[in-house]
Amino acid sequence: MSKQLVGTVLCLSIATLAAPSFAQLGGLGKAMGGGGSSVSAEALVQSYVGGTQQVMSADVHLLSALGKKSAAEREALAAKNLTSGATTDGLRDAALVQTEGSKTLEDALGTEKVAMSAESKKMYVAGVIDLVKGVKTYAGMTGDVQNFKPGVSSIGAAGDAALYVAKSLPTSLTNLKNTLKRSIDFAKANKIVLPDDATKALNG
Repeated sequence: MSKQLVGTVLCLSIATLAAPSFAQLGGLGKAMGGGGSSVSAEALVQSYVGGTQQVMSADVHLLSALGKKSAAEREALAAKNLTSGATTDGLRDAALVQTEGSKTLEDALGTEKVAMSAESKKMYVAGVIDLVKGVKTYAGMTGDVQNFKPGVSSIGAAGDAALYVAKSLPTSLTNLKNTLKRSIDFAKANKIVLPDDATKALNG
């Protein structure tokens, strides 16, 4: 693995630890009073971006572990460019790169048994852990997403981005759980020990 990619992976790991979770945003429900939803457009987008960064960090770790260097580098760059105040275009661009990375990852996971070094297995486990974080963040947003209705404060770019989140989250969560299941199956086939949270997140 190149020094540049290793550095980027480390930065992503730090970013995902700092990413705002659903709980840290106070459930998002207290962010806005008055008409429309009880969650502000800005808070909804911020939480979604945090979850997406966790997912993209997972992809970077997993792709790197499986030797898909180019795909890992593309997704690492896209994750770096994704910010908490992302517009609809920014969210869509990140989603396109993440979807491409997921397809590459799914193809790699389709190989039942792969020769992996101890370092690669460690990287793989880190990816699954980030994937679990992403599942939990997305799942924690479902209530607010279902109830989100643009209010007076949701007009403009933030409101448009929040509507994109509300529309995209259900499918994103389903796809993410499918990827998590495949990553767990791959780990079992290749004798990679994963934390118990990985399986629990699938059933949550």
